[in-house]
Amino acid sequence: MTKYRNIIFLALLIVYMILVSGFIGDKERLQKISVLRIEVVDSTENRFIQSASIRSILEQKKYNIFGNESSQIDLEGIEHSLRSRQIIKDAQAFITEPGVLHLEISQKKPFVRVINRYGQGYYLDQEGNIIPLSQSFSPFVIVANGFIAEPFTIGKTLNINEARRDSLPRSLHTIYDVYELATFITSDKFWNSQIEQIYVNSNYDFELIPRVGSHIIELGRVEELEEKFDNLKLLYTEGFSELGWNQYGKISLKYKNQVVCTKIQ
Repeated sequence: MTKYRNIIFLALLIVYMILVSGFIGDKERLQKISVLRIEVVDSTENRFIQSASIRSILEQKKYNIFGNESSQIDLEGIEHSLRSRQIIKDAQAFITEPGVLHLEISQKKPFVRVINRYGQGYYLDQEGNIIPLSQSFSPFVIVANGFIAEPFTIGKTLNINEARRDSLPRSLHTIYDVYELATFITSDKFWNSQIEQIYVNSNYDFELIPRVGSHIIELGRVEELEEKFDNLKLLYTEGFSELGWNQYGKISLKYKNQVVCTKIQ
C-alpha cells in the first residue's frame, strides 16, 4: 500500500512541476521589460566602450525594448548587432524577472598599436582583428610605426588574415611582420617590459626602441627571432652589467650569431 502511495505522490508531484513551470514560462513571456542592465565585464582593463555606447547602438538599430513583452524582444538580433561592432568580442542578452533585460559585453583586447606610413592608426588584437582608435581611451601597448603598409583597405577589413598573402612584396608584408614581432615580444615577460616601440625603416628593416637605455636595437628582418633575442638578453644580463647601459647608441642583431655594439660619439 505504501508503495502505491509513493507512486501516486510522485506522479502528482511531476504534474504539479509541469503546471508550475508552464505558469512561470507564461508569466515570463508576458513580463514587460522595464529595466536594461548593461555590464561591460572587462571595463576595468579596457574602456573602449561604455554603457551609453551600447544604448546608442540599440537606438540606432531601432530595438524597441521598454514596455514590450519578453517574447517580443529579439535577443539574437541584439547579440548579432553588438557583435558586429569591431571592438566587441562577445555579447550575451538574456531576460530575468521582473522585466529586466541584461546585456553582458566583452571587448577585444589590443596588444599593439599600429601607425602606418600614411599616418593611419589602429590596434590589433592577438587574433589579428583590427580595432579602431578611440578618442576617449588609449591602452598601454607596444607601438609600431614607420614604413608600414597593408595589402588591404583599413576600415573595410576586419582581420588582417582576410587579405591574401601569397607573393606579397616586402613593402606590403610589413604589417604581418609587425604582427609576428609584436606577438613574440609581448609573449615574453622580460621583452614585454623592455621594448616599447617597433620602427620599420625605409629599407623595411626593423628597429626596436627600449624603455631602458638610450640605444636603438637594429633587428633587421623578422626572422630567427629567438636566436636574436637570446643574444640580446645575454648582452643585457652579462655585458651591460659590466659596461653599463648608456655607452652605446646602437646595438645590431642583423648579422648571424653576432651582436655589434656602436658607442655613442
